Amino acid sequence: MQGRVLITGVAGALGRSVVQRFLTEGDRVLAVDANEAALAGLTDLAPSDRLSVRRVNLADSGEVEGLFEDAEKASGVPAAVIHLVGGFRWGRFADLTDRDWSYLVTLNLETTFRVFRECARRFERAGGGALVAVSAPAALLGEAGVGGYAAAKAGVLRMVEALAREMAPFGGRANAVLPGTMDTPANRAAMPDTDPSLWVSTDAVASVIHYLTTPAAAAVNGAAVRVPGRSL
Repeated sequence: MQGRVLITGVAGALGRSVVQRFLTEGDRVLAVDANEAALAGLTDLAPSDRLSVRRVNLADSGEVEGLFEDAEKASGVPAAVIHLVGGFRWGRFADLTDRDWSYLVTLNLETTFRVFRECARRFERAGGGALVAVSAPAALLGEAGVGGYAAAKAGVLRMVEALAREMAPFGGRANAVLPGTMDTPANRAAMPDTDPSLWVSTDAVASVIHYLTTPAAAAVNGAAVRVPGRSL
């Protein structure tokens, strides 16, 4: 694509893989997260003219508006926005606390709403743009113990579908990827008795995300793309 790409939620293993993939493809990346230490850890990937970082609380409307405004002033509306922010809590409904629920709603829905709103406004002015968000297979089927998470990720997917239809008339696109269990250090530590060869690599998920921003995927809009790895 070789344009300006805004990537949110870059602190985790998937974030690093996605940033690296777009840099490898020749894009200029603005990497965003609330974790300053994680942002600093990305600066070894590319020089400052290719990769810039910014700390933003994406649950705050003013900070999100300021992020997009500054990005547009610096180099125009981003050609693509990748929204990776999300969070997981396991727990039966009987055991979920108010804090658990607020965590799930804030990370998965509040941030998504604010990022999507700015994309809708700015892509319309620019006459197009590609948005990719991360949902989860739980959005399609709520299993025991993940009801709160499933509801939040289903909300992300419904927002993607609605936004895709709103942006289609002016050339904007919105799609979601639904990764299976990803092979990350955190997941290996949390599930030591599971075979990680069945999981999907973060590099593989990053490749699918990148593809959805390219001209080759111009006809893909409002899709929920599952990326399960070997474990279906």
